[in-house]
Amino acid sequence: MGAPSRRPQQRRAPPRGPVTAPPAPPASPFAPVPAEPWWQRDGVVARLLAVVGAGITLIGVAFLLAIAIQAGIFGPLARVLSGAVLSAALLGAAAVVRRRQESPVGALGLAATGVAAAYLDVLAVTRIYDWVPAAVGLVVAGLLAAGGLVIARAWRSQLLAVLVVVGVAVLAPVVGGSEVLLVGAFLLTLTIASYPTQVGRSWPALEVARVVPTTLYAVVAVAAQDDGHEGTLMALVLALFVLATTLAPLVRGLGGTRAGLPAPLAALALVAALPALLAGGTEDRPVAVVVLLVLAAAHLVAAWVGPVAGVPALSRLRELSLVVAALALLLLATRGPGESFVPLALLVVAVGWVAASAGLRSTSVGVVALPVALIALLPATRHLPALVSRSQADRVDAVHVLEAVCVVVLLALVALALRALVPGSPEASRVAVCAAALALPLPLVLGGSVLGRAAGLGDDPAASGFLVGHALATVVWMALAAGLLVRGLGRSEDAGVSVLAGLGLAATAVVKLLFFDLSALDGLPRVLSFIVAGVLLLAMGAGYASALERARRARGAVENPAAQGPPAPTV
Repeated sequence: MGAPSRRPQQRRAPPRGPVTAPPAPPASPFAPVPAEPWWQRDGVVARLLAVVGAGITLIGVAFLLAIAIQAGIFGPLARVLSGAVLSAALLGAAAVVRRRQESPVGALGLAATGVAAAYLDVLAVTRIYDWVPAAVGLVVAGLLAAGGLVIARAWRSQLLAVLVVVGVAVLAPVVGGSEVLLVGAFLLTLTIASYPTQVGRSWPALEVARVVPTTLYAVVAVAAQDDGHEGTLMALVLALFVLATTLAPLVRGLGGTRAGLPAPLAALALVAALPALLAGGTEDRPVAVVVLLVLAAAHLVAAWVGPVAGVPALSRLRELSLVVAALALLLLATRGPGESFVPLALLVVAVGWVAASAGLRSTSVGVVALPVALIALLPATRHLPALVSRSQADRVDAVHVLEAVCVVVLLALVALALRALVPGSPEASRVAVCAAALALPLPLVLGGSVLGRAAGLGDDPAASGFLVGHALATVVWMALAAGLLVRGLGRSEDAGVSVLAGLGLAATAVVKLLFFDLSALDGLPRVLSFIVAGVLLLAMGAGYASALERARRARGAVENPAAQGPPAPTV
């Protein structure tokens, strides 16, 4: 056999077409994303340089003018004209740069510097040289601000808009000086007229710049006004305008943001209401009542119609408006009636809030209603001496009796509200019920003092009524204890609690009977108190035993129904 022939190995031709690299392994979802340095972010350094450059330019111009003035080169007219020319040149340069460059940062810096130079020119012709009245200067400043805002919206620059608004807001009090009405009207007009600038834009900084300076000046205007009401009018109009512009986009869009702005900016409605609340606390009574009524009504309407879906509770207009309405009504209670009726008015306001909370089953209303109730209950503690001291009976009036009744009603409503709002935790509601029961002697004793004085009982009518009221209070506590014990015989979930509450209230009545009524009461009230209380205790013992036996029989019959019928037939 011959040797096998070797075939030459054929080389494979390289593949035609582009060579694709193997796919890269997928990135791990847990791999850290490299953070971009702040100086590399789009426009950060450029904006910073523009702002600083604008300030340095203005300082340099001021130094140049100072040198020229010291040298006697520039007179007042030349200074003003040069300032106007500089402002126009800067604005013109800004327009040219904006057309030639894609980035608007350089143009914005020039425009902001031009507007600031124009503001300084207005300040010169009004306050420094007194060439024109303050009203004319404010009109010119307003026109400059309007032009700057038009440019800012066209260039979509929130920074320029904020600089324009803040600049004119700082300028206005300086130009106006002591003319509070003029400056207030100007700032309020600025806040209202600049609103369309941010409509449809997500410009939260501009929203703050529009509202906060005017609010601060409104506080000053309200505090500084003497006989006039200009500051109060400004404060009320500002509060209503900010509330309306906050509510309208929410109702129209039924969403959580207002015209693209973040939801927390709804807090500006609360901020803008502060000057009006201050006016309600310091103005003359008729004016204060009107301001507080209008403010409370507007915010109650906003709380009623404002949407809540998808918005955190602390940022919702509903909760914020409820807080403003509660503050306005509390102030109204202190300013509306006379001084002697203020505690009663506070209690009436609290009763309304707590009743609304229980009826609507609204957590938002409840969160506001409970602090209002606590505030209203504090003045009622001044009646405690009249509850325990017979010598204080002559000082009790009918309005005090009404306050005591409202205290009991308010505590009962708090119990209902807590039961409706916190159904899974009944302890708080039970505490409020116990407080209402323990407060029952207050209207009885105070009412007894007033009725005794009116009826002329005995030698000391008010003291005699005081004793009768205490005797009646002991009897009422005993009757309530009996009712709770009877309720405890049922098969409800709180049967055990009712029994414990009944026994506790009965023990409290016995302690009162032995340690207070025995020493404080005398004569017929003491006799009636002990006899009626003793009879009630005996009746409670006998009745409870009988009712307990009936309840046991009923439960046994239900658990063993075959025992009730005739015996089953046998085969």
